[in-house]
Amino acid sequence: MDFDEPAAATSLKEELSTFIEREIEPLEEEHAQFLGPDAERYIFDENFEQVPEYLDLKETIRKRAAEAGFWGMSMPESVGGRGVDTLTAAIVSEFLENRSPGFHTYAVQGAGGGPTPILLACDDNQRAEYLDPLMAGEKTTCFALTEPDHGSDANFLETTAEKDGDEWVIEGEKSWISNGPYADFAMVFARTSGAPGEVGGISCFLVDADTPGFEVGDIHRPMGHAWVAPSKLRFDDCRVTDDDLLGEEGAGFYQAMDWIGNARLNVAAGCVGSAQFLVEKALDYAERRETFGKPLVERQGISFPLAEVATDVERTRQLYRFAAWKTDEGRDARKEIAMAKLSAANLENRAADVAMQVHGGSGYSRREPIEERYRTSRGKRLTEGTDEMQKQTIVRELRD
Repeated sequence: MDFDEPAAATSLKEELSTFIEREIEPLEEEHAQFLGPDAERYIFDENFEQVPEYLDLKETIRKRAAEAGFWGMSMPESVGGRGVDTLTAAIVSEFLENRSPGFHTYAVQGAGGGPTPILLACDDNQRAEYLDPLMAGEKTTCFALTEPDHGSDANFLETTAEKDGDEWVIEGEKSWISNGPYADFAMVFARTSGAPGEVGGISCFLVDADTPGFEVGDIHRPMGHAWVAPSKLRFDDCRVTDDDLLGEEGAGFYQAMDWIGNARLNVAAGCVGSAQFLVEKALDYAERRETFGKPLVERQGISFPLAEVATDVERTRQLYRFAAWKTDEGRDARKEIAMAKLSAANLENRAADVAMQVHGGSGYSRREPIEERYRTSRGKRLTEGTDEMQKQTIVRELRD
């Protein structure tokens, strides 16, 4: 049994470090206002829309990352990716979150707007229109599944696509769609047949942002990670054709669940990386800060919570890596993925809370990255499947 990190993952992290240092950090210095304590004030206008300078910056980052082979690196080499396996991709997610705040995460993972394996179902025309420019960083997309009344129960979605001659007419509303306001096209999931609750009969359509009847609704203002720009999307007599249908009609739910499974693993790995970052930052502070003539780290009330979180970091790291390994081996890893997502999301929340407590008032300040991690970590227990849905999956798998 080998617990060493795969050589390919170690090599890729080293390559990424060089890329970040040469290509990303100079942009961070040039656009420091987008990373400071008042970042949101500069990123958004009065309507909470991202300003042109910030959108141009993201495009520059995308294209540099695509040229270097990091944008869409988990996609197969046949479509311009690197064919990075699940375990390596997860390890990279951990690596990216175990760093100070910066643009590096967007450069690789795209905040919901980058390449996704769902698009491997593209036919030749769709590949030329959507997948190729997406891989080149020239376009972005969004995953339009969640609705105002249906998140965890996606098989009950109310958006429909009904046939009218040679066209499909999409009607409905989506909510909390990352990159929704800025995507060049959306992957829209709608019921084309069957009854609410059935997993069959849901199809995925590729819908251009300028399609009549498709409009961006309210832009949500999340507690953390506002830069992912989630919004509502509305479809009113939005007409598309069979050429816009992705893959087989009725297979959309399965396409969505395949994507969500991988996304959960990457969220879990990222939470572990963030928790490691928080532990190290808190430990460094506890060693430097003295009260009553002794460093904080020498007080059990401070050091023991750090020890507990550090233990959970190691435990959860092995859990997500095991889940990723099983996935790469072609084995059913639904239980382990759910366990990893559940454990890691709660771990990051605890790590942020402990780190803030260790720092005291300074940790509560926006001049430290801890408060942003504290706010953002709470969303990890909701996104890509809530804690409750992970527990439900775990119990179901235990009973089978």
